[in-house]
Amino acid sequence: MKKILSCLSILFILVASAAAGQAAESADKPEWDKIVAAAKKEGKLVIYAELDPDTRQALTSVFGRKFGIQLEFVAGKSAEISKRYLSERGAGLHLPDVFHMGAGTAINIMKPQKVFAPLEPLLLLPEVKERSAYLFGDIPYLDKDRTAIALIAPYTSYVSVNTAMVKEGELKSYKDVLSPKWKGKVVLYDPAIPSAAAGWAAFMIGNAYGLEEGTKFLKEFASTQPVMIKDVRQQVEWVARGKYAIGVGTQHAEISNFKMLGLPIFMQRFVEGGNINPASAFIERPTNPPHPNAATVYLNWVLTEEGQRTVAEGMSSPPIRKGVTVKGIDPMKIVKTGEKAFLTDEEFYHVQGKAMGLAKEIFAALRQ
Repeated sequence: MKKILSCLSILFILVASAAAGQAAESADKPEWDKIVAAAKKEGKLVIYAELDPDTRQALTSVFGRKFGIQLEFVAGKSAEISKRYLSERGAGLHLPDVFHMGAGTAINIMKPQKVFAPLEPLLLLPEVKERSAYLFGDIPYLDKDRTAIALIAPYTSYVSVNTAMVKEGELKSYKDVLSPKWKGKVVLYDPAIPSAAAGWAAFMIGNAYGLEEGTKFLKEFASTQPVMIKDVRQQVEWVARGKYAIGVGTQHAEISNFKMLGLPIFMQRFVEGGNINPASAFIERPTNPPHPNAATVYLNWVLTEEGQRTVAEGMSSPPIRKGVTVKGIDPMKIVKTGEKAFLTDEEFYHVQGKAMGLAKEIFAALRQ
């Protein structure tokens, strides 16, 4: 069914491109047309990506048909992609033109090797450079050096609840989980492991409460003795099937999977807000791409309305660009009007490293 919907989405986008894509072909005409012509001569774009098959298919169909440029994907986990690329680069091989890899890998592994090119000088289309067009009122760069840009805007609080056990209004603040009422009813994924739980811990000592108050909260939470687990799927299943009322550090994808089965599970919202975590849906460009013009065309296109719709529909996530209509997105992923939300940027991943260190110590007794 998903494949059928994906194909229908692609057909819709291709029809819509006659209108939506005109901006990408008409803006900054002299320079843009020159780059597009050079890109077509290159004829190919190599992308190392942690993207699912549906998204790769959508990008290949829409972008490839629009510009006559062949997309060649090398798919894998971000850690695998980075290892492969750095090995190739060390051997003098420059094969990819573009990356779609997770922020943690980009910040902690790739950026220190100085292999990313700044993206700001490559943004050419007026609609792409328009800062107000994006969710946070600015181009959603991952880092201060502007070497990566977020493409989608899925919201997460990292906390799931069984809606048959947790009534509406019972949990308004993250601190409400500390109530004796929930003792023995909370399952925690280990936040000392790179995961959604590590993101939760980072949010607690970062945007939610700050280092001092956030550390105090983590210690108080540990004292309630939640059950700790290292199986992502089982954690969410236990909440969905009512073994536990609350799951802390749960992955959004798993919540959605069990929700689709009709089980009473949902992602809880809190007054402290949550994060926008694009996961692997960032775009980066190496310093020596073999098809530089094709890379520039792709970078600009993927931030236009047409490109954003293609990525968002492929990944079933809200686009980072405002005003892009995408049907069928899980409401849990969408930031509500007036809701606090923070983009997981470079600073967040530095805080996450500190949070994982704290969590290793604070929750040590729970691992025994």
